[in-house]
Amino acid sequence: MTSPVVWMDGFQRASAAMAPFGIPVLDAMAQATEDQQHPWVLFEVASADGDRLGVGEIVDEETGQIWLHLFVPRGYGALPALERRKALSVAFRVPDGAAPEGLYYDGKSYDPPDSDQTGNWVRFSLAVTYRYQDVVLPQPFIEFL
Repeated sequence: MTSPVVWMDGFQRASAAMAPFGIPVLDAMAQATEDQQHPWVLFEVASADGDRLGVGEIVDEETGQIWLHLFVPRGYGALPALERRKALSVAFRVPDGAAPEGLYYDGKSYDPPDSDQTGNWVRFSLAVTYRYQDVVLPQPFIEFL
């Protein structure tokens, strides 16, 4: 994602969804995860595409995905992990008008854990597809001498 509005809204939604479980949401670019001893969610910046909606349009539309990775320790159990990932998913199933103007959450993909994954942690991932439209107002022309 490239727009700060999308990042902030997604991070706030994920954090609010995990708060009842006491699970922190960590910014992949700012937080170290090596010291975690309890489940956590890694909020990852994903790629996005953006372009004007038409020639001469002042509306730009960005499309992409927000990736959320729930890490749980081995022995945590699949059902509790699936319940927490579902809570993350529900946080992005919003009625019209609940997101910032121009931001729409369209769908989700669930990435199952790898059964061959080694180590003490298991990853349950969720990708949330979004569209974000914003208007770039024309700037006045400044003539340079």
